[in-house]
Formats: sequence, C-alpha cells, structure tokens
Amino acid sequence: MEKEMDVLSVKDSRKFEVHCNAGDAGELCVGTDSVSIQVGQRLRMDGAEEIWHSVGVYAKAEEDGTLVIRVLVFNPEWEEPLQIASIKSRPQDGDCRTALGCNLDHVTP
Repeated sequence: MEKEMDVLSVKDSRKFEVHCNAGDAGELCVGTDSVSIQVGQRLRMDGAEEIWHSVGVYAKAEEDGTLVIRVLVFNPEWEEPLQIASIKSRPQDGDCRTALGCNLDHVTP
C-alpha cells in the first residue's frame, strides 16, 4: 500500500488534475490551477440539429484556499443553469477532518 500512496501523492503545485478521453479525437491529461469543461450533445431544436452544451464542470480555488468543483446542467428550455453538485476540499487545512465535502443540493448559481 505504501507504494500506491507514493504514486498518488502530489509532486507539484497543481490544484486539480483533468483526465479526458474523447474517443478517436484523443486524450488529455493535465494538472492545472483551474478547470472549465463543457460537454455538448447533439439535439434537435426548432427543426434543426445543433450541439447544446448541457453539462459544465468548473473548478477553482476560493480566496481562502478552499478548492471547489461545481457541476452545472444547462437546458435550452430553462432560463438559467442548475448546479447539481459542489465538491470542496481544504488541503491547506491540517485540522480539517473532512477530506472531501459533497453538496448535492440542486440550486441555481
């Protein structure tokens, strides 16, 4: 188990890591300080096909150092997006007893 922990340990200053497999289009694996990802899908609206970005994943550090990942859902029939998840960590806080805080309340941002 000790060996596995070393593989998973952070060896640089990145706050987030992104792994993306887009099939035949390729893959992406990067460490970064912030993330903005949108996933679109084909739909039919007003008699025409288009790509609608229906899911967004956004990650950033707050001023107090808390790392936050937000997942939003977008629908062309809604006036505003719906946040379906907020996931927080406080790696700088040695006294924090919760490694990962997950809020799955559905709210408008």
